[in-house]
Amino acid sequence: MTADPSALGEEELARLAVFPLPRVVLFPGATLPLHLFEPRYRAMMEDCVREGRVAMAVAMLAPGWEDDYEGRPPIHPIAGVGRIGEHRRRSDGRWDLILVGTLRARLTELPAEGLAYRMARAEPLADRIPHPDAVERLEHGVLATAASIASLVRESHPEFELGLDASMSASALADRLADQLVADPARRQAILEATDVKVRLALVSDSLVELLAQLRARGAGGALH
Repeated sequence: MTADPSALGEEELARLAVFPLPRVVLFPGATLPLHLFEPRYRAMMEDCVREGRVAMAVAMLAPGWEDDYEGRPPIHPIAGVGRIGEHRRRSDGRWDLILVGTLRARLTELPAEGLAYRMARAEPLADRIPHPDAVERLEHGVLATAASIASLVRESHPEFELGLDASMSASALADRLADQLVADPARRQAILEATDVKVRLALVSDSLVELLAQLRARGAGGALH
């Protein structure tokens, strides 16, 4: 394990529980509240706690999942991996937990081995920044658009904050804004899959420009999602 308490080691990444969900994408740095009620996912969490597993992957179900939801429907192989934070088992066996996004990874599914839920090996995907100057220009534009969106939203929701930090890298900034302001699942998945930070920022920028136009058209301060 590294010194970073949020980091995951090879042992954790070699055998991760997978929670497939429709229309849900977990970004690094994001928090995802989960309520596990299906028997297979209750069993998954029971095993994680009993065996000391500290993480799980959230994979978005691929198109066509409705035909085989109770089985093993197709998932997008690029997924968010999160560390299990606060968790509580209810008296009826259901679980409430918070998953804290740690990294984006490519999943390789492992044999079922009699388990009702799915397991995978996770290969972390590193960020690539081929053109730092272009990334910086995109970053400034994205920040300006996000600030305009936040200003409009605060007209109706004064408490709204983007939660940005001046020390954030361009990569973390893109992930944070995608998590906060991009609602469309397909766009969120495309952003998650973009390891090139310039491409990721461009995708976020396109979504934010569209959102800003929508907010202005509907008279400012409208709901984000």
